[in-house]
Order: sequence, then structure tokens, then C-alpha cells
Amino acid sequence: MSVSEHIAYKTRQQSQALERLQANERVELVRVAGPEDCSTAQTVQGVYSKFEVPVLPVEGCSREGGCICNYEPVLKEIYP
Repeated sequence: MSVSEHIAYKTRQQSQALERLQANERVELVRVAGPEDCSTAQTVQGVYSKFEVPVLPVEGCSREGGCICNYEPVLKEIYP
């Protein structure tokens, strides 16, 4: 897989994950998480409104193997 194909794959994967989180009524906010040793990841890490989340993978990430940042849900309620 070429670098551009890998980036396209990761972009689709993260977009689909974010869409699932946005559609889930129990998800109140979305946390962007990434490795502590990545300065690029540090610029986007944080908790965001479900509809104001930065796009992943992070553009300009120079991590070997590509960006591994991901979306994590922040739930309104844990149990039904």
C-alpha cells in the first residue's frame, strides 16, 4: 500500500468512526487522543463538541507508520 493509499484508508476509517460517535445519542463530547511523544498529536489532543472535532489523521504528522491519533467517546450516561 502506498503512502497516499494509506492516508486515504486512515481518513475513511476515522471519518466512519466519527460519524458513528456523532450519531450515538449517549455520546456528549469527543476526545481526540494520540501518543504523548508526538508533537503534532499534542496540537489536537483535547475534548471537543461532537460536531467541532478536528479531522484525523492529523495533516503533517511525521510519525513513522503514520498518524495513530483516534477519537474516543465522552458519554452522557454509562448505563441505560
